Amino acid sequence: MGVVRSERIKLTSTRAPWWCIAAVVVLGLGIAGLIALVTRGAGGVADQPEGAATDGSFDQSSAASVYLIGVNFFGVVILMIMAVLGVTTEFRFGTIRTSFLATPRRQNVLCAKALVYVALTFVVVVPLSLCSVLLVKAVNGSAGLDLGSEHVIRQIWGTAVWAALCVVVGIGVGAIVRQTAGAVSVVLVWMLVLENVAAALPVVGRRIGPFLPFRNGSRFLDGDFPGDGYHWNSWVSLIYFGVFAAIVFAVGVLLVNRRDAG
Repeated sequence: MGVVRSERIKLTSTRAPWWCIAAVVVLGLGIAGLIALVTRGAGGVADQPEGAATDGSFDQSSAASVYLIGVNFFGVVILMIMAVLGVTTEFRFGTIRTSFLATPRRQNVLCAKALVYVALTFVVVVPLSLCSVLLVKAVNGSAGLDLGSEHVIRQIWGTAVWAALCVVVGIGVGAIVRQTAGAVSVVLVWMLVLENVAAALPVVGRRIGPFLPFRNGSRFLDGDFPGDGYHWNSWVSLIYFGVFAAIVFAVGVLLVNRRDAG
């Protein structure tokens, strides 16, 4: 508990996390309100693809995903960068040495850091997602969002799960790379560039796309629909990404234990 308390104090005593959280809130509510305002009277934003379910489930899921893009995309990216900074900044200024001296079991430091950042992610993302949905309904009553829909509910809590796993990846990459610019570049290029480019490649993209970790993680929010090319349902996609996040974090812990604290 002492290690967790120490990591909580570190998190709340620096400005960067507060600025990151503020950015997530502004983007989450701002983009949701803007899209709702722009599409007001248009009856929603989702275009149901050929072969999709005809019971409106895809419309609910797709609409919720689009309206919440400020949270489930931009917000998740910011939270992941915040997690990276939470590790690399300590290596940069050497404060991680003090933590390791106080806690010889170095894995406990990283686990406590992950626990604190994941808890913060849930505290921020769940209420923010709910408030974003309520804002959309207030601005655009014809947005096609039903608070009782399982797909909208999945977006509200699922976005927090997706964000929390991305945070774990960020901490793992931060521990592996140690250097801020390099670690941030790795997570952003991997998530935003490499996987999208790989999935867009002719023929090959169709085969490797379903195995890309970040695409599996984000897929969980939208659920399943026919013809998406995946070999498993969206729940397995979440587990797939969870295993990936655990592996990255475990590699970070392994390297922290083996390398010096500098």
